[in-house]
Amino acid sequence: MNIILEINNKSDCFFESIDLDRVIKSTIKEGEFDFLDERDVEISIGFISEVEIEKINEEYRKVKKPTDVLSFPNYDSLSELKKSKEQSVFLGEILICCEDIKKYAKIKGSFFEEELIYVISHGTLHLLGMEHGKKMFSIQDKVVNMCSLNKK
Repeated sequence: MNIILEINNKSDCFFESIDLDRVIKSTIKEGEFDFLDERDVEISIGFISEVEIEKINEEYRKVKKPTDVLSFPNYDSLSELKKSKEQSVFLGEILICCEDIKKYAKIKGSFFEEELIYVISHGTLHLLGMEHGKKMFSIQDKVVNMCSLNKK
């Protein structure tokens, strides 16, 4: 699997120690999305401000508050994605608010980088049609353990 990322950092988010390709590949592998193994997987990741993510969250989810991550899948369903015969598949866009992640990491007593890995994995799983639940959160935990440099 080849990961193709478009990164748009429109915030002051800094994260040099995270291998985004590895996070996404690990998420796809742990989620058992084997049909993507021989394909090019494209994802756009935007890092935006708290003000901007709050506006987008209100517009699309009708929730007037900031959030750590929003996902906008390119496919309506996993079955539609599986039916695609294209060698290169654009899964969609993930929007991330580092300000919100930093606040949550402080409250939780974890490292920013771990929380960022967690939300990138979370966003990727949503792009692949996964809903919140034990399986999703278990995959995210495994990915953080595999990809984090900050082992406690």
